[in-house]
Amino acid sequence: MVAWRRKACIASRWLAAGLACTLLAGCAKTSRVGDDVSTQSLTRSGKAVALMRVGTPSPKCNSLGVLLGTREGNGFRRKQPIGVANVRSLADVPVAEVELEPGEYHVLAFSCIGDKGPAIVGDNAAEAGLYRSSYASFTLQAGEVVNVGSLTFNASHTGRSTFGREVRVDVEVVDWPLAELERFRQRRPALYAAMKTRLMTVAPRGPQTANAQGATCTRARQLQAEGKLAALPNGC
Repeated sequence: MVAWRRKACIASRWLAAGLACTLLAGCAKTSRVGDDVSTQSLTRSGKAVALMRVGTPSPKCNSLGVLLGTREGNGFRRKQPIGVANVRSLADVPVAEVELEPGEYHVLAFSCIGDKGPAIVGDNAAEAGLYRSSYASFTLQAGEVVNVGSLTFNASHTGRSTFGREVRVDVEVVDWPLAELERFRQRRPALYAAMKTRLMTVAPRGPQTANAQGATCTRARQLQAEGKLAALPNGC
């Protein structure tokens, strides 16, 4: 089993109603691709499928949502909400399926919908739809069906700063439980047969902006060329 973790303190930003609706749109039901999707159809269309298991951070969560985005300038642009409904169901597997263009995608925000309404955590910028930070990332190539792992996103208030209460974030990505792999195989045999696993990479030092991550990778490549690093950091 492979896992990455990172913890950080960020300013708490409970998203505005319009933005919340965009994220939560993926939570009304579990995201699914068509039954006719195959590696052949994906290759013809030039698209790919990501399979993401979403773990519940609290027994109070009924549905979970994840907002995916892409790099844009100094930040990350929201692109696709995905969701898992009835996350505590014992009969189904809490896996969201999404068909996407090839490229690099980032986890920008996470939502938990309980009996008392939604709680959403994300590091959004002043411009609508643009986020400062990425919590995890994965890449897709045309024709692929990729299991990007099981994502668990925990956030809790830790105190108060000049700008308001802070949120401690703990992101973990691991392999799916074996029993859920088997249930997925039984329920989605075609996707299971085509699927390969390539786990998401979690940012190792808290939320990273596109510029900060790029600068880190540039320096790491220089050090590797000088023989000072054996391997590049995750995400580079």
